Amino acid sequence: HHPIGVATVAPFSMLSLLSASLALAGTVGRDGRLEQPPPSVGRELRELKDNPYVCEEGVETAKEEWKVFGTNLGGWLVLEPWITPSLFYQFLSVDRKFGKEAPAHTGMDTYTFCAALGPKEGNKQLRRHWASWVREEDVRAIAQSGATVVRIPVGDWMYVPYEPYIGCTDGSLEELERALALLRKYGLRALLDVHAMQGSQNGFDNSGQALRVKWTQVSAQDPEAVTTFEHWPQRAADWLAPYDNAKGAYPPEMNKTAYDRSLDVIRKLAERHRGDATVWGVEPVNEPWQMYPTEWIKQFYWDAYHITREAAKDWKFVMHDSFRGYPAEWWGFMKGCPNKAMDSHIYQAWANPMIAKGFFDAACGMAGGLRTMEEQLDMPMIVGEWSLATDNCAMWLNGLNDNLPGYPKVSCAMVPCPEPYMGEQPGAPPDAEAPLQGPYGTGVSGPMFGKCPVGMPWGTQENETMSRLANRYFKSFSAGHGWFFWNFRTELEPRWSYLEAWRLGWFQKNVSDYTSDAVQGACDEEPPAAVAKPIVSVEAVFDAATAETPLGDVRLEGAAAPVAAAVCVAAMLAATTLAFRTWRLHAAPPEPDEYQELAGHTKG
Repeated sequence: HHPIGVATVAPFSMLSLLSASLALAGTVGRDGRLEQPPPSVGRELRELKDNPYVCEEGVETAKEEWKVFGTNLGGWLVLEPWITPSLFYQFLSVDRKFGKEAPAHTGMDTYTFCAALGPKEGNKQLRRHWASWVREEDVRAIAQSGATVVRIPVGDWMYVPYEPYIGCTDGSLEELERALALLRKYGLRALLDVHAMQGSQNGFDNSGQALRVKWTQVSAQDPEAVTTFEHWPQRAADWLAPYDNAKGAYPPEMNKTAYDRSLDVIRKLAERHRGDATVWGVEPVNEPWQMYPTEWIKQFYWDAYHITREAAKDWKFVMHDSFRGYPAEWWGFMKGCPNKAMDSHIYQAWANPMIAKGFFDAACGMAGGLRTMEEQLDMPMIVGEWSLATDNCAMWLNGLNDNLPGYPKVSCAMVPCPEPYMGEQPGAPPDAEAPLQGPYGTGVSGPMFGKCPVGMPWGTQENETMSRLANRYFKSFSAGHGWFFWNFRTELEPRWSYLEAWRLGWFQKNVSDYTSDAVQGACDEEPPAAVAKPIVSVEAVFDAATAETPLGDVRLEGAAAPVAAAVCVAAMLAATTLAFRTWRLHAAPPEPDEYQELAGHTKG
């Protein structure tokens, strides 16, 4: 028991446990799902016995001083309709043209694009797309911005071909070589990211194939029925084994044929590019689904790492966190191994609506999670994908003519759909006289009367808001080993376009200069005068929680006690990294409306 007005945070081991369990948890992913550890994860916080994932080199990689800064060449070799909608307008109204046969004529990812058009027409359109989407002027501008490395998504079919990609994607490796030559010319390097695996590693369209799309016909009255589809309610991933939606689980054993084939992809990729000094590293699979058993993912990374080391020992080996960005899931993994890094993708596009300050504070709060992962895992952390989007309004962001149930959560802006970037293209631009066209998915997103939905601007403060948000991300991510913005460009959305953000001045002129005053001071703005005098900061709590020697009880005296208790309880219940962000506990208690704002930001 403690006197009224005094709060004690003890024992400190509880906060250490929380920081190790949570780290980058608390972000909302593309599927609208909150990233958080399972209830049992805290029990795994111990030094592993008989740890099979240890390298004898004993390298402490998190202490290395390198950093990378750059962007992704997304929507190029692995298609995503929301990035290049002009390539996919041709599939609008296939439900009316083909009725029950619409599924065979609808392209909503690389797999179905090739299946719908066939190898000849598909390859014709892809070659035009490849040449037009990544241009020398784009690579030159990326270099001028101060970037150092570019992450390039590739498909597994480029190295181990299979249907329907055979014929359809002919020439894709030559296109990749063209891009590598351009990067070399302008002093940039490349991270080759296997973005798509056979069977889909996550069920998203960006994995090459959106899985478990269910087509149905709905008829309100005869004679005409409407062909519709569902994806998100039963999305799954079958890369290493078929997922059982009814049981909500994978079988006990993975598919060894699929596993070995995936390793063969890494082997052939490494053998092909090992002599190219432009290649900085490899990411063996992008965003493997969190429902896979962790041991399957660890085993794949471990085997792929050694294949890569044998072919190109100086490459960085970058592993996505599989939407499990908390140390307890990776405790002791690849301890002592050189040239490794972990990739986490951080977006606020799927967060609940907030005032700008909520997005600012959340961006600043990411530093604590990155720092925790590095310190407790000895794992250099890279944010391999992030954007400036604060809503999910970007047309088809959640799939062709689809959206997550309940999204978008704001009113989206509508702008004229642009002319096709590749010149003449079937179906582009969309019919200016047509309303929303099918086939219809679970949610609503698509062109209407020649206009396309985009993110809602922040009124007259759009440029200032984007610039302030960008600098906060730069500051926060500098706690790790760098970042790659998603994407280098889009047809419609500047908040998802690295080059447009740089040209608009939202990014500083040299994006690599994380020591600039604008970046270093981004998260240090003075609070309002009424609450300007802190007694203790959450940064201090975080620093003590991760220290090797416990500091004992932390006592918050006077009127700060109830505020401290509210912050700690809210953060633990929300299970987010925001428990360790820059909220300060103040001498004077906030007014009631300020309590509401504080609670809203913590929840967000």
